[in-house]
Amino acid sequence: MMALHTKFTFEEGWSFVQKDVIKLIKILEEESEPRFDALQIFYFYTNAYKMCTHKPAYEAELYEKYCEVIEDYAIQTVLPSLREKHGEDMLRELVRRWKNHKILLHGLTWVFGYLDRYFIPRRRIPSLSEVGLTCFHDLVYREMQSTATEVVLALIHKEREGEQIDKEQVKNVLEVYAKNGMGTIERYEEDFERFMLQDTVSYYSRKASMWMKECSSSDYLLKCDLCLKREKERVTHYLYSSTEPKLVEALQEAFKIFYV
Repeated sequence: MMALHTKFTFEEGWSFVQKDVIKLIKILEEESEPRFDALQIFYFYTNAYKMCTHKPAYEAELYEKYCEVIEDYAIQTVLPSLREKHGEDMLRELVRRWKNHKILLHGLTWVFGYLDRYFIPRRRIPSLSEVGLTCFHDLVYREMQSTATEVVLALIHKEREGEQIDKEQVKNVLEVYAKNGMGTIERYEEDFERFMLQDTVSYYSRKASMWMKECSSSDYLLKCDLCLKREKERVTHYLYSSTEPKLVEALQEAFKIFYV
């Protein structure tokens, strides 16, 4: 690996930078690629910087290549790996892919930092981070979120029935929802929470109907209180705190009991 000379074409410059981009992706994919050493990192950053400050500058072309790299990685690598997995395996892969995507963005936004500092503000176009997050949301999250919701709801159902589940894994998956809300938890609320609340009312309405036939009034109230306690614990373990009052309302609707 070496640094670019003073004069070069865009294609020559990109060939240098692209090799390091490919190396970074291979490291993420655990393809037995040796890690970057300090000198290689220096050349990676320096070559990208030289492309931005070259006369004429290749800022616009480099920005386009950055967008292409992020999009190609999502389409050619991330999506196929998710499509071939199902159930909890898919959830684990989604969390892993989100983690890798963040690492890739962190590395490339640092290497191409000149664009964020100078080129992007002048052009008033999306930052490198915005491009990366939007790409994951539009290409990966949108396709996988409905399936992921079904799997998570099935896990919650299992837990309500007394089975053990990987709570940390569920928490990590729901973090993917929240982080794809572009600074808000809107995606968590719209793509997961509202379905979970509907499922909660349906689940406990069935339980309430059965308990009212089988239990005394006092036993019925005890069961309702126990379910409320467990749902609040569920919030503590992996749901967002803003979900708790909505869960209380869902149980109130199912049990026809007012909780203070």
